[in-house]
Amino acid sequence: MRVKLICESCGDIEFDGDNYQCPICNINLTKVGFIDGHKLMRMNGKKRIQWLENKLGHPISEKMINMRREYYKKQDEEEQQRLKEEREKYKRKATQNAIEYGRRLLEEKNNVPKCPICGSTNLKKITITTRVVKTAAFGTIGAIDDAGKTYKCENCGSKF
Repeated sequence: MRVKLICESCGDIEFDGDNYQCPICNINLTKVGFIDGHKLMRMNGKKRIQWLENKLGHPISEKMINMRREYYKKQDEEEQQRLKEEREKYKRKATQNAIEYGRRLLEEKNNVPKCPICGSTNLKKITITTRVVKTAAFGTIGAIDDAGKTYKCENCGSKF
């Protein structure tokens, strides 16, 4: 269960744990009951300060209120900086991934065989079935035509 704690000096509110020190003024925090803690969380700045002053029985100084504002302003700036760094890291990673993807596509494109005569990539693989049929139909003379060849260009008809 979450425990709500308040600082009697500056009015800061913390969650979870006992014996915490106030991060703003370094005094021990006081536990607040569930209902009071729930009320505090629903109040805005001025109402919260008025309620705390009534509950604590003393006013919270303007100096402490300003210290609390500065503390949370600094916390927000640090969080914004962290988020900015995280976004930059994500962008660098995305850029690296895009570059790597482009390299792989280029490698795949470069690995496509091309006809040495016309440069076309419109090729047909000479299959074992084709070789067997030619050998059966024309004998060894028919098979010599395709010996050592792997592809046939569909544009110019060369075999290589």
